[in-house]
Amino acid sequence: MSRLYRPFRTLFGSSKIASRLQSGQTVRIERVKIKKGKPATRFIGTVFKGALIVQVLLWIIPPAPAPQDVDRDRQLVEDKRRTKARFIAFPFTTKVHPPQPYSGSSPEWREFQRIARDPEEQRNIEDRLARLVVSHALKAPNFAAKYGSEANSYRYWLDIDYPYKAPPVYERSGLLITDEVLAWATTRCDSWTVNMINHYLWPKPVALGFWAFGTEAVKQTGHKVAKFLGFASDDSSSSQTTRQPRPSQSPSIPSPPPLPSSPGPQVQKELQRIRQEATRRPEQVKDPSSLSSSAGTTPDPRSTPHDKAIGATDKPTLDQDNQKTPEQKPWLDTVVQSFSSSEPWKRFKETAARVRQFPRTDPARGSVLVTGLVGIDTPKANVVFDVIAWYDTKTKSYPPHSVRIYWRRTQHKPQRPLAK
Repeated sequence: MSRLYRPFRTLFGSSKIASRLQSGQTVRIERVKIKKGKPATRFIGTVFKGALIVQVLLWIIPPAPAPQDVDRDRQLVEDKRRTKARFIAFPFTTKVHPPQPYSGSSPEWREFQRIARDPEEQRNIEDRLARLVVSHALKAPNFAAKYGSEANSYRYWLDIDYPYKAPPVYERSGLLITDEVLAWATTRCDSWTVNMINHYLWPKPVALGFWAFGTEAVKQTGHKVAKFLGFASDDSSSSQTTRQPRPSQSPSIPSPPPLPSSPGPQVQKELQRIRQEATRRPEQVKDPSSLSSSAGTTPDPRSTPHDKAIGATDKPTLDQDNQKTPEQKPWLDTVVQSFSSSEPWKRFKETAARVRQFPRTDPARGSVLVTGLVGIDTPKANVVFDVIAWYDTKTKSYPPHSVRIYWRRTQHKPQRPLAK
């Protein structure tokens, strides 16, 4: 049927068409969704718009800080607060609190009990100290040149002691200056700071050295005054000021026979000739070897006057007694040399070196004391050291300032008899 004969669709045509349908037929109504294809330009535009929106949101909303950044900012704030608060300690305000004993429930005492029940831990503590002694010995000057560059601990005898009391606590008072308050406060300080302050405020080695210097100087001055007044002899002064060791003679070696009191005529004649030659000038002596040779000795025929003239120019200047003229030193060098060689200055150096001791720090709380002997095996000898050290149970190490090493003995491996 041609489309020309079909009725036109109107708003009211649906009811007429539905009335013409035959009864008994099933009507199916389906929904159809029509989609249009998106071009590539529309997809690119959507992506660009989304990226632009994300950038705007990131610029408006601040990002959440990272955990490490939060910790860093917190540390900076704390450091800034600490730098703002300044403490000015006043001298002579240091207080030392006596050591307090450990209690049975303290963590330090529990750590002591754990170490005492663990032999493996004790062996590790001793091995660490032995290796530390070997490293310190190799770093010592002249040790490698004397015993060899290779060393290891072959044996050690060490004991571990557990202290009953904690180290003392030090406190200082002074002014605390902050942005909010200016007040008098008391803070704790370490033992190294206190020992260094006492070392410089009370220089015991220098004071004792000056005391020894003054004592010796007063003794010498008093002896000189007594000598000037005639109450002291030269023998006593020489024995007091300069003590020279006398050579000890063996009883088995006989002493030489004494010289004759009056020489014979031949000896007197020879001495007279030597005196006459000695009083003459050097240029008048034709043969200088005649002073030490006998009268019958003939001069060397190979020597010529030209050689003697050349040799005469090389002779040093002599005074009237045929002795070399001493060179004059500057007065400052003379004063320094006489002062450095004086007996009071020697007493000062000996006393200061004997009393001088570098300030040490107290061990940390919870440290154990390790003492004993450590033997080191070297290619040339076996060396034994006395060791005193504090082992920190918290850091599992020996602090450098808490280790003391002393030489005990040396046993050389190649031993030969001294007498042939």
